[in-house]
Amino acid sequence: MKAPANSYRSVPPLTTLRTFEVVARKGSFTLAAQDLSITQSAVSHQIRALETFLGTPVFHRLNPGIELTGEGQTLLEGVRSGLDLMLCACDRVRRRHQAGVLTIAAPAAFASWWLVPRLGRFAALHPDIEIRLATLDYRRPDFARDGVDAAIVLRPAEGALDKNELRLFREKRFPVCSPGLRDGDTPLRSARDLHRYTLIEEDPESGSAGNWEEWLERLGVADAPAPARLRFSHYGVALSAAIDGLGVALARSPMIDAELHSGRLVPAFTDAPAVLASHVYSLTWPDGAAHDQRLLAFRHFVLDEACGCELAAGPCGAPESEQQAVDWSSERAARRRAAVRER
Repeated sequence: MKAPANSYRSVPPLTTLRTFEVVARKGSFTLAAQDLSITQSAVSHQIRALETFLGTPVFHRLNPGIELTGEGQTLLEGVRSGLDLMLCACDRVRRRHQAGVLTIAAPAAFASWWLVPRLGRFAALHPDIEIRLATLDYRRPDFARDGVDAAIVLRPAEGALDKNELRLFREKRFPVCSPGLRDGDTPLRSARDLHRYTLIEEDPESGSAGNWEEWLERLGVADAPAPARLRFSHYGVALSAAIDGLGVALARSPMIDAELHSGRLVPAFTDAPAVLASHVYSLTWPDGAAHDQRLLAFRHFVLDEACGCELAAGPCGAPESEQQAVDWSSERAARRRAAVRER
């Protein structure tokens, strides 16, 4: 919507507002001048001009230092909100003209253990597209404010997908440990042996597939002596602890499949049950991006990667009833179904 003529006459110059925000953030005229690459006298002049425009001081001049007045605090909240909105708008426009850059958000564990190891293949297929990866846990993205073009998110396994969303795969969880721990002086042969080992766990997260209490119950050993625990806030650290032989962890496949194939991790015992997680990973993107060639390339790539895994949610990563509704994936769906039959 076009603003009426002279509708912003009562707004002070943007330069003074930007300088005001920096002074408030730094708590110093001198530090603000260094940040803005101008002189301290220029900063003082702009703040005086702003106070003259407003008709009230925005800082108390102390000896030493400064602090915001009540009116200054009110102004700061509005200025920061406005600058954030302008920054988001500028980023949206700029990204539209950076044809080779694609910014993807993903949960930290997914990014580290599943996506990053595969990005070399994407780079080989699409050398003209630069991937920028941001981590985003426990919430869905705000595409404009977060500055991302697409995101991989956790969502409940049951229920319909959003219109701009593609299901990738669903995790399985089962106990794993290092081969040295399993086959050491006191071998780990069954669930009854778990009480002799430290159980490694991560802090609870949205969509997690149970915890050790649930697993011990499922394994029928909840009444056994309580094992020692080692807790970490991030899955990657917990997995590293298991690789180093510090205890038994709950694996999240397919993210740990490379560690299983390399032999750095092994199933803790042969009869350990594998349980599907209550969530799935899906790729989502904003309205208006469906025909973005960078995003199309990435969607095709992660779909192929997910379909190469037996845990993909359907032969092409989406329920068969939804495949034909996604025009760009129908050819890949047929190819993946044929590949599955051949395996």
